[in-house]
Amino acid sequence: MERILLVLSAMLLTAACGTSGQALRTSGSAEDEYVDIGYGKARKSTSTAAVSTLEVPQGSGYSNIYDYIKGRVPGVLVIGNTIEIRGRNTIYGDTTPLYIVDGVEVPDIGYLSPDIVESITVLKDASSTAIYGARGANGVLLIKTRTTLE
Repeated sequence: MERILLVLSAMLLTAACGTSGQALRTSGSAEDEYVDIGYGKARKSTSTAAVSTLEVPQGSGYSNIYDYIKGRVPGVLVIGNTIEIRGRNTIYGDTTPLYIVDGVEVPDIGYLSPDIVESITVLKDASSTAIYGARGANGVLLIKTRTTLE
């Protein structure tokens, strides 16, 4: 009797795992989601880099990009007009991340309004910032602006 119950339990577990995996594959949401990693795009499910993407809706109600980012991305500390991604690495050195707006390096993002920003991708670890070399040592913010304002 115990053997029959064990076999039935194993069959039910196998069937349940098989159908949930199939439902996950057919939905395609996780498999089709891509993240920008600086030199291209990678599937989020296969990427091992510490990357966070923040989609900015039109008409967010914020006038300052720093206020919009604050508290929305894990591991990112925003104090006033200062952003720290990888924490304080040095006492005297600079902790400012690298800002890339539409593929162009900029020294500051204070001029950006959240209404013109489409998405913000934060590259946090060394493997995801390796393409930028020493400039990306404190993390990288990849900002994509809207092509047309609605």
